[in-house]
Amino acid sequence: MSILDRTKILLAEELKRQSRTVPLRRFKVVDLCAACGIDRRTFYYHFRDVYDLMAWEYNRTVDDCLPGKGRNPGIAGFAEALTRIRKDGYYYRWTLSEDSQNSLGRYILQHNVEIYEEALKQVFGTDALSEKDSFAIGYHCFGSLGMLRRWLFADCTPPPEEMAARMIAVMPPVLRRLYVPDQE
Repeated sequence: MSILDRTKILLAEELKRQSRTVPLRRFKVVDLCAACGIDRRTFYYHFRDVYDLMAWEYNRTVDDCLPGKGRNPGIAGFAEALTRIRKDGYYYRWTLSEDSQNSLGRYILQHNVEIYEEALKQVFGTDALSEKDSFAIGYHCFGSLGMLRRWLFADCTPPPEEMAARMIAVMPPVLRRLYVPDQE
């Protein structure tokens, strides 16, 4: 692991620690850097702002569990993503508690739409999706983000495996095929 990666991980782990004691509206990058023993310029070398760091940490947490790049994660992959999010539940409740322009919630929404669009383009072997498929992706991503928030704020009940199965069961069929390939 490179020193650049170690620095990013250090910042992300400290951000998680601070999420337990510092309200998001009072969080300051300068305090994060001081706790990590690094200069603010180092932070800004890696990230545009704290939301960029949150997005990086979200990607690090779940990207290998999501469909795409020829992967079919199945229900187990979806459950693994939820398990990882639950492990840092306090942090994710903290980051998803607000909905500003650069918030993690808005990032997750955009990121998931892009992941699903690219995965379906691979499945269909096309460069463009139909309006109907694009609508289904957007509709699902908005709803699943709302359910993720609800699940997190309900102390992650039901367990990740059951939540993943429920979320996949209500997916539009065009998306469900990314997790359960024999279904259309």
